[in-house]
Parts: sequence; structure tokens; C-alpha cells
Amino acid sequence: MDSIKALEKIGLREVSRKTYIELSYLKLMADRDFAKLHRIKTLGFVKIIKREYGIDMSDWVAEFEAYLHENEKKAQENREDAALPVEQWYKKLNLYINQQKKIYAIIGILFLVIITAVFYALLKTRVTYAADTSVNSIYENITVAAANVTESESENITADNQTASDNLTAPIKTVQIEQNQTIETPAVTPPKRTIRTAASISPNIEIWVGVIDLTTFSRSAYLQGWDIKLDTSKEQLVITGHGDFRLKMEGEPIRYFNPQNMIYLHIKDGVITQINEEEFVRLNRGKNW
Repeated sequence: MDSIKALEKIGLREVSRKTYIELSYLKLMADRDFAKLHRIKTLGFVKIIKREYGIDMSDWVAEFEAYLHENEKKAQENREDAALPVEQWYKKLNLYINQQKKIYAIIGILFLVIITAVFYALLKTRVTYAADTSVNSIYENITVAAANVTESESENITADNQTASDNLTAPIKTVQIEQNQTIETPAVTPPKRTIRTAASISPNIEIWVGVIDLTTFSRSAYLQGWDIKLDTSKEQLVITGHGDFRLKMEGEPIRYFNPQNMIYLHIKDGVITQINEEEFVRLNRGKNW
């Protein structure tokens, strides 16, 4: 029996529920819409389907690989055909940029010349005005200003000086601080708790991992054979396709799990706790994924 027909006989919705593969992605696989499928992600899903149902999809994989190989050749030919126009466009762009740089440089030089000429003209006008002022006129102005000081103004100045002298000889008053006065001290703010953020899933074999942010309920999925970083500063849910991995966290011993089981994790306040499927569904608003 064709592998796709075997999946359709089981029901794509049921396969999605058990394997946590998105239903829309399974439909693309069933319709052989290869152009919309990601190679590494798709081959990982094929392994999950074979593990869960024992269905051999090698015939479907062969079609998929043949399509990718053929389209890679076409893409390479298109890139070679488009290389010359792109190179010409790049040269025109560089020429345009160089012309703009020259224009801006000329404008800058003209601006500096204008500023220098205006400054020189203002400085020359100020020097000419100062030379035209006679010394005799300045002396006459000073003499008239001195003659306008009256006898009454002189008496006021004398009285002000006497008041200032009296203030200097006045006794100095001292203020006592009561012995029982309470001095308040500012409250000490306790240091904020530091939440560790260095944590990662280190798989022994290729693994599928899903992460749900419990603040926005946005989802992220990974399918890879190297370390997957986890952000422990947020409250999140984590689900894995199997348990053949190590959970590493700074300052804590490495944790190991049952390789045959799907693992459910809850991240909160910098702590990673293993939970069961029922608790995972409850925190995820009744959804498996």
C-alpha cells in the first residue's frame, strides 16, 4: 500500500494528534506539494511517522529527493543567467554613489567659503567702528557720569557701610539640637533575585522540540541534532519528541531522561520542572501542542 494512502487511512488529524506534526503540514505531504516543504524538517517528520506507525515512506522520500535535485539544477541555471545583469547593476550603483559623494563634497566646500566670507566682513566692520570712536569723547562721558553723584547718595553709601559694620559685630546665636531627636535612615532595598538563563537541551540523536511562551502563547519548533538553547527568564512549556537528551543548566547537575518517552517541561522563575501530559495540556489552555 502507498505510504500516503496508509496515512490517510489512519486519518491525518489522528496522525497530527499523536505525533504533534501540524495538520496543515501533513496535508502538504499528502498532496505532494514539495515546493512548500522544508527538507530537514520533512525528513524528521518521516522518521517520527515510521517510529509511531511503522509505515515505510521510502517511496515518497525518493520522489521528494528527486524533486529537490531537479529544482536545484534549475535554480543554479537561473543564478548563472542572472549573474551578468546583477554585476552591471552593481557597477552602475557604485558609479552613482561616487557621483553623489563628489556633489556633497563640492557643496560642503562652498558652504565653508561662504561662512568664512561672512565672518571676515563682520569682523572688518567691528574694527572700523572702534577706530572711529575718539578718545576725547570717551573721557567726556566719564567726567559727566562722575559729576552726577550727589551728596545724598554719598550719605546713603555711608549709612549702608555703617549697617554692614553693625551686622559684623552682632552676637552669634547658636542652635542646640535636642538630645532625644530621632534621625531617620532610608530603608535598605533588598537585592533583586538573579534568575539563571543559561540552559540547553543537548540531544544524543536528532530531536524535535516545541516551545510555548505562556505570556503570549506563541510557539517555536526545532528539529536538529545539536544544542537547543532555552530562555529560563520567561515562563514557558517545552515538549520533546523523545527523551534521549541531556538537560544542562548552569550551576546544576546534568539531568537525563527515558529515551523512549516524550518529555514535558515547565520553566518558571528560572527553574525547570518535569511535568506530565495532563499538566502540560492544562497549562496550554487544553491543547496538546
